[in-house]
Amino acid sequence: MNRFAVAVLGVAFLSWSAAAEAQFSYSFSDAAHAKVDYTTASVVPKGACAALQTGAGAPDVTITSAATIAAANGVPEHCRVNGIIAPEIGFEVDLPATWNARFYMFGNGGLAGERPDEPPRVAVRDDALRHHFVVAQTNAGHDDQRELTSFVTDPQKLVDYAYRAVHLTVLEAKRIAAIYYDRQPVHAYWDGCSTGGRQGLIEAQRFPGDFDGIVVVAPVLNLVDTQILGMWLGRALDEGKFTLAKIKIVADALYKRCGAHDGVIDDPRKCDFDPARDVRQCIAGNGGADCLTPNETDALHKIYGGVVSNGKPYFFGYVKGPEAAAGGVPNQPPVSGWNMWMIPMNYGPFPGKPLQIAFALPQLVADHPAPGLSYRNYDFNRGPSQGAKIRALVNATDPDLVAFRNRGGKLLQFHGWADPALSPLMSIDYYQKAKAASGADIGDFYRLFMVPGMFHCRGGLGTDHFDTISNLVDWVETGKPPESIAARRVVAGKVTRTRPLCPYPQAARYKGAGSTDDAANFTCGAEM
Repeated sequence: MNRFAVAVLGVAFLSWSAAAEAQFSYSFSDAAHAKVDYTTASVVPKGACAALQTGAGAPDVTITSAATIAAANGVPEHCRVNGIIAPEIGFEVDLPATWNARFYMFGNGGLAGERPDEPPRVAVRDDALRHHFVVAQTNAGHDDQRELTSFVTDPQKLVDYAYRAVHLTVLEAKRIAAIYYDRQPVHAYWDGCSTGGRQGLIEAQRFPGDFDGIVVVAPVLNLVDTQILGMWLGRALDEGKFTLAKIKIVADALYKRCGAHDGVIDDPRKCDFDPARDVRQCIAGNGGADCLTPNETDALHKIYGGVVSNGKPYFFGYVKGPEAAAGGVPNQPPVSGWNMWMIPMNYGPFPGKPLQIAFALPQLVADHPAPGLSYRNYDFNRGPSQGAKIRALVNATDPDLVAFRNRGGKLLQFHGWADPALSPLMSIDYYQKAKAASGADIGDFYRLFMVPGMFHCRGGLGTDHFDTISNLVDWVETGKPPESIAARRVVAGKVTRTRPLCPYPQAARYKGAGSTDDAANFTCGAEM
């Protein structure tokens, strides 16, 4: 294999890895401008790191290693503790030599099971250590290199994936920190996107005492219906087998109609793009690279329209916007947001399948899935009513956040308006239900920020670079919520656009003069 082929496969693997990890990448990017200086660290250990291997054990917990890691690349010296919570919940806790007295845990991506030494997770861990947090992570109870999807057939591992692994890791990590420093963390923070977002919401709903502040980005909060949507998309994508070239003509027509102002679709709910009207249709019986066949047009309508059950709309479809090509992973060329999610991959663990189909697992749509159940034979009329138990186990849809609010917790939620993986309408729906359950003062503890043009967790045509943790720390520790959040788009290392993110239902409104690439020319205002 020549070097060019190796490079292409390397880029492909990184693309898959980034999608699977689904971790927001800019959590501490504006720490220098935070109101709270959380980088000051004065707490030092009261014991030896190695002693934690034998002195920090607890029932059902095995500490497999405790070793001092030397300072390198700006990451301070720290004690790394690895362990297992029975039966197979792997965890890692990293304790810096000088501690800011705060605890930080980050979530999983995709189907979880990641090992702590995988590069995306190392990057997040090291970034938190540079800011002197105690850092924790878990594999959620299984190993994705051995059982990426098969773990869902094991009832215990499914429970661990659903919620148990995160909660027990929080308790164990805080206990280890208390032993090492002889004091408890002053504040605890969660940070997660996609699956990590679902995990964060479940923490707020089921274990409100675990974290003082929670960041969730693009949460797959209704996991079961998202899986059913995956089944629906499987049928649609079998009907219209899209390529990157074909989806480009859709994107060009879409943005001509709805994104002409500044190249970003600020709110796709207001976009009336119709592929049957706005894209050239192929002559009957003939395909073509510059037109849509009837099957392709019908597939797009099904993708945008969402799941239909018993003749009625059942679950959100996908919004218009991620069809466009944009940067999503650092050091990689722009590519459609549909790549991997809607358009089949030729690499990774699911060759020949888009992720929307690969992630649609029968065990996550039914309590007792029939043998051979797949998207090709799923009954959309009867199926949605056959998963009460699995919904109660894995979904993060409980709108009752009163206990989290009453203990002083703060929740920041973000979702990209151009997410190709999870419908952003799901986040808005949850916010509205939580507001109804919690009362009109929901902004005192929970704020949702929609991000125009952002793909899944990051990337896209919008301003996807913004600091989540600094804004959360400021809110938790000063009591003042963020009225807006500074965001920017970075291309080839250069800032090309800035824009304020606004708490929903507000949105950034252009003042009518000046560059649309300058945040100074926008203000947060009511939806128009």
